[in-house]
Amino acid sequence: MTEKDTKSPEPEVKDEANAGADRADAGEMTPVRAGTPEKAEADPEATMKIEDLPRKKSKDRRADAPRGAHPGPSAWRSFVVVWKKESAGFFHSPVAYIILGGFALLVSWLFFDQFWLRNEASVRPLFASMPLLFLLITPLLTMRSWAEERSTGTADQLFSLPVSLTVLTLGKAAACLGVLLLALAITLPYPIMAESLGNLDWGPVFGGYIAAILLGAAYVAIGLFLSSLTRTQIEAAFLTFFVAGLLYFIGEPFFLDRMENPQAALFLTRMGLGSRFSSIARGVLDLRDLLYYVSVTAFFVMLNVAVLRHRKWL
Repeated sequence: MTEKDTKSPEPEVKDEANAGADRADAGEMTPVRAGTPEKAEADPEATMKIEDLPRKKSKDRRADAPRGAHPGPSAWRSFVVVWKKESAGFFHSPVAYIILGGFALLVSWLFFDQFWLRNEASVRPLFASMPLLFLLITPLLTMRSWAEERSTGTADQLFSLPVSLTVLTLGKAAACLGVLLLALAITLPYPIMAESLGNLDWGPVFGGYIAAILLGAAYVAIGLFLSSLTRTQIEAAFLTFFVAGLLYFIGEPFFLDRMENPQAALFLTRMGLGSRFSSIARGVLDLRDLLYYVSVTAFFVMLNVAVLRHRKWL
């Protein structure tokens, strides 16, 4: 082989390189074989672009979860499910209709007795009797919440669900409080009627509704706690009526007037549900009264959760 034959391939390589450069200048793409180090070194930008592509996020978060893990429902979704179930249970039975019907009759009698017989366009007697009316209907709402679950044997199934006990308690409380809010909605036409026929002061009206909602929430929390301690609904109803009534009447004047110790009377005034209700119903929104009702409600809810947790691990 001559020296001329050995040097002949060089111009062909140069021609191929020049042709590739011409095609690159013209904007044409040349096919690159995967795994060839020559091309990877020649075009590092293409390699970086491929490696730096962002990872596509999965639309379903459960796909990223490890195998065998079953994420439970969210707390809000569980709360809504429990609330709907308990609310439907009230209206699938005659309990809610009897309670709302009896409440509407009593409220109508109290309002028209003041409106027609005494010729006074006022709703103060209506809100003054609201604590007693709630004291009558709240035990009927809360007595079936936990006592029925325990007597029918469905409490164990309820505890086995992937739902926290706090969510279960709050869902049941919201269902009972919803019925009380419907009862308050029945009274809305009476202030409007009094305003159309007289000069009504709306400050005590708004204060009366706020006080009724707070007092109803406290009654519901007390009733749920006592229902978790009993096996029958009758026991739960009587205990709720007694304990809630005691907490209300210890702040009333007819009970405090018999106290000889002024410090004890002041303490009972601050602890009584009735004195706080009267203050808010007059239209005076004191932050201490609002925090008192919130604290009482939260305290009995925590007691309810503690009883359920103890019973769950028995």
